[in-house]
Amino acid sequence: MSSLSPPEHDGSGATATPPWRSRSSDVHDGWIGTRELPGYRAGAVIVRLADLPGVDPTHLYLDVLLLGEDGRIEETHSGPCRGLRRELPLEARSRFVRVVAELLRHAPDRQRGLAGLGPALTALRENGIEGAQLSLAVQQLDAACSEPALVASLVHVLVLSMGEEDAIVSLDTLLARLAPQARAGDALADRVGLLVRCVGRAQARRRLREATDFDLLLTPELLGF
Repeated sequence: MSSLSPPEHDGSGATATPPWRSRSSDVHDGWIGTRELPGYRAGAVIVRLADLPGVDPTHLYLDVLLLGEDGRIEETHSGPCRGLRRELPLEARSRFVRVVAELLRHAPDRQRGLAGLGPALTALRENGIEGAQLSLAVQQLDAACSEPALVASLVHVLVLSMGEEDAIVSLDTLLARLAPQARAGDALADRVGLLVRCVGRAQARRRLREATDFDLLLTPELLGF
């Protein structure tokens, strides 16, 4: 696969950290494909675009690939991406694949893979990632993924939003109020896991949002666009 050339900027929309540069510690993360049809790898997940006018003449086509430990494709989810019309600018295409890949970075796990994530993936293809549609897709992913996958996803977005040390302080304050008798391990993931068990999967992200004053959504802006 070829590396992705930098998307064009007009100056006003440029960012200090260009969106085609991966900031993840995972050496496998990064851009693939072409400028016109970009893809992005986040951990074991690859999200990429294709142009298949015979399938859909007005929209691009989306492939979600889940890789095994040997790097081979284990599962796929594909279909027309009606949230991404073909005439949208290249920057919008890059934003889309990067956000979707990061949303899915922790959602599959070894036991479940992509099982149960189909409705959320379809919603992303149909509705895109703008505004309330992103929040809805996150809710669907939270409900469908396993508890360890949800914890990993929440830890990831907490660290991106506020840093690990501040996130630990916020979690300690929140848990002291919600579960004063409970004891978590030293790691941020231990604290988030305890919160999920205390308040339930559906409430965990809302409680964290109230405690941190961050939306805790993997928006394009949070990822550097």
